[in-house]
Amino acid sequence: MKTTWAISAALFLVAAPATASSTMCTFTAPSGSPANDLEFLGYGEIQQILFHLPRSDGPKSLPSGSYQVIEFEEMTRTISLTYRNPGNPQLLPSFTLKGVGKNTLMGIVGKTIAGEFKCDH
Repeated sequence: MKTTWAISAALFLVAAPATASSTMCTFTAPSGSPANDLEFLGYGEIQQILFHLPRSDGPKSLPSGSYQVIEFEEMTRTISLTYRNPGNPQLLPSFTLKGVGKNTLMGIVGKTIAGEFKCDH
């Protein structure tokens, strides 16, 4: 009985990282546009959104609660979300993201930028 419990515990510890957040989808904006690329992390649902600033030493995360996911379907590459900057100049300006696949639009700083929302990671 103790051996079975020990094996079960060991398997749980080994399997736990497999359920951790990983890249589900990305939004890629055209180079030279005022939009930033986004990386959506999670497992089945969006748990975190990372953005990459030019000449940055790594990705930064949008604060939880600063964005609202209105619609998300990984299989159909559908996204609709709104992000509101909480007043932090170190973060992205407020934006909306809506569309399907290559027909995804980001509304940011008064501009609409066409990009691609991919979920084949």
